[in-house]
Amino acid sequence: MDLISYLLDNSERGLDENTLKTNAWDHFGVEVAALVIDSVGFTRTTQAKGIVYFLTQLAKSRKITNQVMDKYKPISYTFHADNCYAFFRDVNLAFNAAIELQKMTQKASIPLIGDEYFGLSIGIGFGRLLKAGSHEQYFGDEMNIASKLGEDTGSRDDILLSDNAYNSLSKKKNFLFKMHTSSISGVEFKYHQLGWWVILNH
Repeated sequence: MDLISYLLDNSERGLDENTLKTNAWDHFGVEVAALVIDSVGFTRTTQAKGIVYFLTQLAKSRKITNQVMDKYKPISYTFHADNCYAFFRDVNLAFNAAIELQKMTQKASIPLIGDEYFGLSIGIGFGRLLKAGSHEQYFGDEMNIASKLGEDTGSRDDILLSDNAYNSLSKKKNFLFKMHTSSISGVEFKYHQLGWWVILNH
């Protein structure tokens, strides 16, 4: 039974809220690193050159993503529109995959419009999440933060880590980070931005 079906079934059986919460985490909780990848330039490119042109360039980017995922072996990954969601058992694997994705994307120089090239914004969260099922992936605070960082906060070439992902990274002293704050629905949180030049020289 998947998470949503489990919650509905137990709620309808009258299980109290605290017991339902405990049982859900016991049955579906797993420590996972969430890697959320968003493309940069979608709107500008489709307005200027059309959706078919952008999707052709996106296909080239997805080929790179597949190569990186084959190397770093995530638990799972899926594409949705111009995003990719990947899940790793270890935050270091997710971080290394993010660096390689940025490097390979920059090296590929996939053209968009004018002198702009295809770019990625990447967010990473790490912590205990609820595994929803084969199609819906995971739910939890670190998933929300990773999505916020990758899809809304980040810009071209960014790798942004939640505070928990940053604190769990084993080799963070080898890299340069800058701390920032943001919010989700009025709730403030810290995140850490990897220095862009590190990506090029790692």
